[in-house]
This record gives sequence, structure tokens and C-alpha cells, in this order.
Amino acid sequence: MVFIDLLTAQLFALGFSGLILAYTVLKGISQYRKGKDMGQVMRSGQIPLALLGLYILITGLYGQLTWPLPGSYNILYYDILPFWGIFLLASAWALHSRLKLQFVGLFSLLVGAMSILYGISAYNLGLSSAPIAVLGLYGLFGIAGIFGYPMTLMFDMAQEKMRHKWFGWKIITLIFIIALVLASLLALYIAASAVPIHLKSPP
Repeated sequence: MVFIDLLTAQLFALGFSGLILAYTVLKGISQYRKGKDMGQVMRSGQIPLALLGLYILITGLYGQLTWPLPGSYNILYYDILPFWGIFLLASAWALHSRLKLQFVGLFSLLVGAMSILYGISAYNLGLSSAPIAVLGLYGLFGIAGIFGYPMTLMFDMAQEKMRHKWFGWKIITLIFIIALVLASLLALYIAASAVPIHLKSPP
């Protein structure tokens, strides 16, 4: 099978999905504070999240199966990417089916911890020419994944009409949104920086 380097497009998809997810969550929270159905608002984001998740999952598996170069870069890049695709698809399906999101959130927490582990390991082993960027990318998405679990617990409580005023929820939401947005912007920056290199024709 011929290998085609899709990493730039995958990074764009990663960044796009993170920003759309952050927007979906913020929109849901803002409408919830107005007394509206948080789930109904957030279900509007299920289509782009599902489509991006499907693309990330398929191309992530493709990268794992066709990576032709020696070394462990396929492990670094393509071990976690399919899990993000699965998470997006599971989130979209749970929203569509009106299921509890906390089980998707638990999966998010586990993948987030895995992402931080890979980022630290890659940094310590010097597996990138931009180690700080890779550490930031994996670390920020990892933090967002970990804090995604309590976020889904809050969503389930909101769907059950269980209002809460604990200040800690605001801190959790703030950390989740900041980490997710910064990680997404970093993914887009890395992808945009790689576009000229990928588009340049070989001599």
C-alpha cells in the first residue's frame, strides 16, 4: 500500500474539532444559564464532530498501517490520533441518542492521561525537532481530556435538572476550555507551518 503523508491535514482536523467542541460546550453552558435545554443546544454540534471524528479515526488507522519510515514516530503520531476520533464519534453519538456523557468523559480522561504520557516521553527522548511544541500539544490535549470527565458529569447533572452553584465547577470549566482552545490553536499553528514544506515539489 502506498503511503501518503496526511499529518498536516490531520493536524488541521484535530484543531478544527477542538475548537468546534469548545464552541459547542460554551454555547451549551450559555444557554443553560438562560434556563434552556443544554443538550438540545449541544446536539447542534454533533454533525461536524462526528464527521471530523470519522476522518481522524480512518486516517489515523491508515497512518498506523502504512507508515513506511523506521523508528517510533508512527507510534508517537498514530497511537493517540485514532482514540481522539473514537472520542469525537462517541460524543456525537451520545448527544444524538441523549445518553449520559460521563462514560464518554471517563474515556476522555484515560486518553488524556495517555496523551500526557506520550508527550512527556517524546520530549525526554527528543523525538521531535520542536520538542516544546509537541509537549505542549500532547500536554494541553491531555489536560483537556482529563478535565473532560468532570465536564461530562456537569452536563449529566444539567440534563437531570440538578442545578449546582459550586464554584469549583467554574474553575473546571475554565481549565477545560483554555486547555482545549490552546491545544487546538497549537495544532493549527503546527499544521499551517508545515503547509509550505508539504506543498513544495521535490527537486
